[in-house]
Amino acid sequence: MTTTMLDLLRAHPWIGAATHDDTGVRVRLRPDATAVRPQPGPLVREYLDHWAEVYDFTYASAGDTSVLAGWRASDTGAPLPEEHMTDWIARTVELVLAGRPRHVRELGCGTGLLADRLYPHLTTYVGTDVAQEIIDRHRTRAKPGQVFVRAAAHDAVPADGLPAAAPDCVLINSVTQCFPDLAYLTRVVQDAIRAVAPGGTVVVGDNRHAGLLDAYCRWLERAADPHADDDEIAVRAAARARRDDELNFDPAALATAAAGSGRDVRLAVYPKFMAADTELTRYRFDAVLHVDPATTTVRPPVRPWAGIDDAVAAVTAGPVRVQGIPNRLLDPAPDAVTALELRGALGAVDAAVVLDDTDPAKLAVVAPAAAAFTPVAAGPARAHEPFAAFVDRRVGEVVRAACRRSGINHRGLAVTVERDLPRGRIARAAAAAVDDADATGLPAFLAEIDHVARLAMADTIAAGLPGADPADAEAIAEKLGVAPRHRWILRRWLAVLAEEGMITEDGGRFHGLRAPGRAALIAAADDLDRRRRGLHYPPELTRFFQSAVQYLPALLRDEIPLQALLFADGETSTAEGAYRDNAVNRYVNAAAAETVRWAAGWHPADRPFRVLEVGAGVGGTTADVLGALTSVPIDYLFTDVSTFFLNDARRRFAGRDGLRYARFDINADIGGQGVPAGELDLVLGANVLHNAVDIGATLQGFRALLRTGGLLVFVETTREIPAILTSMQFLMSARAGGDRPGARDRRAGTDRIFLDEAEWREELSDAGFRSFLSVPGPDHPLRATGVHLFAALA
Repeated sequence: MTTTMLDLLRAHPWIGAATHDDTGVRVRLRPDATAVRPQPGPLVREYLDHWAEVYDFTYASAGDTSVLAGWRASDTGAPLPEEHMTDWIARTVELVLAGRPRHVRELGCGTGLLADRLYPHLTTYVGTDVAQEIIDRHRTRAKPGQVFVRAAAHDAVPADGLPAAAPDCVLINSVTQCFPDLAYLTRVVQDAIRAVAPGGTVVVGDNRHAGLLDAYCRWLERAADPHADDDEIAVRAAARARRDDELNFDPAALATAAAGSGRDVRLAVYPKFMAADTELTRYRFDAVLHVDPATTTVRPPVRPWAGIDDAVAAVTAGPVRVQGIPNRLLDPAPDAVTALELRGALGAVDAAVVLDDTDPAKLAVVAPAAAAFTPVAAGPARAHEPFAAFVDRRVGEVVRAACRRSGINHRGLAVTVERDLPRGRIARAAAAAVDDADATGLPAFLAEIDHVARLAMADTIAAGLPGADPADAEAIAEKLGVAPRHRWILRRWLAVLAEEGMITEDGGRFHGLRAPGRAALIAAADDLDRRRRGLHYPPELTRFFQSAVQYLPALLRDEIPLQALLFADGETSTAEGAYRDNAVNRYVNAAAAETVRWAAGWHPADRPFRVLEVGAGVGGTTADVLGALTSVPIDYLFTDVSTFFLNDARRRFAGRDGLRYARFDINADIGGQGVPAGELDLVLGANVLHNAVDIGATLQGFRALLRTGGLLVFVETTREIPAILTSMQFLMSARAGGDRPGARDRRAGTDRIFLDEAEWREELSDAGFRSFLSVPGPDHPLRATGVHLFAALA
């Protein structure tokens, strides 16, 4: 490979870095090339333009007469029967109108299959589509209250000329298959959720189910060759699935997207209820997201399938969920039924047929019908994303063009494209740093510490609620003599205890405290030493927590600073245990190191790898990250607000070249502390960003310091932890005249300190970061601890 060829690649607007080895060329894309926010990057736009051209051609070829243009059977290629499509339309209209909307916005309205049928039931309807041909056609025949706009699913529709009322239903029907990947799906779904009025719905219909992609491909291959043996069909089906050019995903992808919207959302997932046996009926599903519902969630008991008569009797008798029902279109079981048959058997019973939440080839019935809607939560999702293959192909074309310009023979040249942070590699390195016994046993031990912390809260508060009369937080604080700067901590304690049912809250007044008594608290705290045995959890950290519990009343009164317990006799062993010498931090520090090692592997040899570490403290993460930077020269600025930690680090890392030390405050002007803008390769922070007074401003400041493609890596807690509330949280109380963390961001007025995972992603996106990563994922037991490693590219 020549330097000229690599220089050509590095100069390309899509490419952030390029290198080569014996296996071929490795290319790392710029984050903005595949970004979906704030606007789609050039590769995303090119992918979407391809689909726009397909539909423009389809609509233009069909002329002005056929509203069923483009609807063909996958197995035969023949147009789908009109009777079947009429059934499909009727079921979709029924799904939309079930929410009784008056103002519908449809993304991807196409030929108007749904627009005219919904119209008699609505006050306003706004339809968007990427195909100008179809929008022009709709505008010539629009009825009063109908507006048609040329726009992609991600586009913000201009307010001029639109109805004043916010939509109470956003409809995204039979278009998700044209989306490039889950990132784009997430953006569209979240934007729709944020646009819809409270109590409204987002209907995401006619989606291809990723869990049924293999079955779908086998079905097609069997239709094409009825006499082939099963092994041959399996091979062909696997090849077909790999080259499938449409987005497939499962309902968990929608739940994860909705969980990051910042609104209260519940999800119902339905099979298709048409009579005909086609791809649409077999392999697709409908989903309805209910946004900020006024009703409470119904969680009926679960009952296994025992035949249709048993199921009908069960749902007639009362709240129940019957699951594991074999879908006859996909499962040959003798007692299998179709979704339509099951629905017909229910008649007028208040119940709903839904997809089984564990097996897409099975159905479930819930009663009442409202129980179909369950709260969303982020979790592992399955998807087939065609965008990756598209990107590989297009970048391969760029590499081959650069080879031709450089006079290099590109035949047989392997091209590896990295467009995201390597989550799998990072997660594996992190998991390898922790013993299996710690990974499985530590969450239970930490949960026990949290239990003791709640007992300590209750025991301390008991002195402020001596009688049966209710009292508000301020009265309790006065009774306990809580220092003004710590009263927010007391308010959080009361909220935690109320959530656990250990105290009753009525209109801001508290009563009915269930405190175990001092003897029970002391016994539970002392028992932590026994429970810790066999785990890699520092005894100093356990003793620190036990001391904090003992001195809680004095800590609240500000008679003892927490630092006196954390750094007893000037020693840092407790802080090191908190930030380095325990299994949780070994996991996240190993993840940080592997992330940095990956970034260093792309680094050019003609300049040092420039790092700013903020809030470095005892250097718990520093040591691991420095170990990942042995292959490149470094310019590493170790910073903290405390000279104590800077002096300690000078001694500890005295033998390492390339380190500098300075004070740096994340709540001061980020750009005014001597670090040049646009030159850093890495900003690193462990357990410090939650201290930002305005997290958005801090992240924007970091983004300005990083070069394009630079990396932000940080460790953060993503949930409220009772053990921290009774110890480390005292460090976060503002001094007189100062601001508490979060005083000028989304946490203002809430007494919250920690952002959850979805909130971090949103803040990072708003600050201009791309390609987010967080570990541990839902598949690792340490996720329960609530401590995450985050990474994002500038």
